Amino acid sequence: MRLNHVNLCSSDVPGLAEKLATHFGYRIADSGTYPAPDGSGDAHFAMVIGADGSELVITQIAGDERGSAYPPGFHVGLLQDSREAVLAKHEELIAAGLNPGSISDGFEVWGATWTAFYCPLGDGLEIEVNYRTRSDFLDGAVVAR
Repeated sequence: MRLNHVNLCSSDVPGLAEKLATHFGYRIADSGTYPAPDGSGDAHFAMVIGADGSELVITQIAGDERGSAYPPGFHVGLLQDSREAVLAKHEELIAAGLNPGSISDGFEVWGATWTAFYCPLGDGLEIEVNYRTRSDFLDGAVVAR
């Protein structure tokens, strides 16, 4: 079995899809509307696909669900190819007015050294942009128990 997609919820589906396409390497594969489950009219949806083939489906939050759609700590992590790429992405997001958080640089977890930051995307959703050094644990040498 392999992961097919992750569904993200948003009060601004077109806006979130555009942010993912503009700043995070996704392309908008499909978007439109469907009848809202609560009968309140049409709700927006989008599907974005990453260069690696990962799929994110975005569906609209109903009016009474607005606010934080996610529990504290929930995020989607995107891996960069280098520490410098993380730093450059942070600067890009600042310039775009997206208010990324501060960069954590050089912390160690699971046998790797990480550089990372989180960027809020609305409705309580955050995206983590990170780079990590090679690690036997993370690179599959350690078998899951």
